[in-house]
Amino acid sequence: MGKLIDDPLLAEVGKKYGKTGPQVALAWGVAHGRSVIPKSKTESRIQANFEGDFHLEAEDVKKIDGLDKKMRFNDPSKPFKYAFYSDLDGKQ
Repeated sequence: MGKLIDDPLLAEVGKKYGKTGPQVALAWGVAHGRSVIPKSKTESRIQANFEGDFHLEAEDVKKIDGLDKKMRFNDPSKPFKYAFYSDLDGKQ
């Protein structure tokens, strides 16, 4: 499984704004009213995260919304060795 921030659609949208895929992902989260907390250890990436303060046009937000890949990136089940979720709708 590759990283979602490496999806070609994010890079394509980023070209329109002169931004990177990860910067587009940050702007998409903000466009949905979410508190976005990026993580990086690399100084250049930390600086790039601060350059993600731009607004996506509504059509680009909708394109990215369509990326729904039915994947969990944060599954708290593993440490407990119990499946909290059996599918992506959160139903047991």
